[in-house]
Amino acid sequence: MRTIEERTQQKTEEVRRVEEEKRRLEGDPKSSAPVIKPSVMNVDVQLVLTKLEYKDFAAAKPFNVTRIADGDPLWLYFKFNGKLGNWVHTMRNPDGTERYLLFVEFGPQGDVTAKSHQLIEFRKDDLNMTEMKMSLVPGKAGNNKALEIFIKNIAASKPGLWNNELRVSRNEGFPRGANDYLAKIGFACDFSRGISKYPAMLPAYRSMVLRDSLDERVLPVEGKLDDTLARASLAGKLAEAGIVPSRMYFAGDNWLEYSDQPISVRQYRKTTGVFLYQKDGTCFYGTADIVQPFDSMNNAFGDASVTLGKPILIACQ
Repeated sequence: MRTIEERTQQKTEEVRRVEEEKRRLEGDPKSSAPVIKPSVMNVDVQLVLTKLEYKDFAAAKPFNVTRIADGDPLWLYFKFNGKLGNWVHTMRNPDGTERYLLFVEFGPQGDVTAKSHQLIEFRKDDLNMTEMKMSLVPGKAGNNKALEIFIKNIAASKPGLWNNELRVSRNEGFPRGANDYLAKIGFACDFSRGISKYPAMLPAYRSMVLRDSLDERVLPVEGKLDDTLARASLAGKLAEAGIVPSRMYFAGDNWLEYSDQPISVRQYRKTTGVFLYQKDGTCFYGTADIVQPFDSMNNAFGDASVTLGKPILIACQ
């Protein structure tokens, strides 16, 4: 039996949801985002999972798969009823700017729990999209071209037959109800003969997401992200290592926000910094994982930890 505290918490959450839905339907006068519409799960937002890459959602739909084996390449297609902007969560920042988000969960099929979460962030000019495509395996460089939450969980699987699902929501609150999801797609993971290929594909996935190539000599694709604090954290770490960079940039347009806690959307955010430098007349570049933990008490991300990758020899320019 639930305690008084638990019942009070549930009631508070229900009130919050009603107020949020009312605000969405009426439209926030301070927001430049489209008015959010009520949704019907798997109708207003549809998902298709395929083992081959297709041009668009319509071409992919007849080839939706419900069972995957170790090492299968996979693509995920989204189709929106109207425009994407009708279905995103709009978050207003303290400085008046807005963020446009969808929340993705990976969890056991038919189970309300989630193994992990990932935020998908869109630019304002993305809100007119009517569909999108993401590479789950092998991965692809570019804004929202890949979904790390999938390979991360699949590669950690154990031998057996597992029924999992991906869920998409615009509601960042917990606990989420049955009607709080825009779409769900289930799939059986047949690893009854063991699993070894997906774990081995993790380095290749990372390389593809950074540079669209397995060749590490290819520089990571430069993104639009340029965070002052992240840049300072990277510069400090390079100074400790005795590296004087001739150039620094970030791969990706946004931070990747994720959580491995079942009832927490935000636990960490990370980005990849790229730096070029010379040593004894030879040119190198390197990457750095920059990770910031989320402080729920202060609703803010904390100090970054920076991990430098190995130096890679490149031609001097």
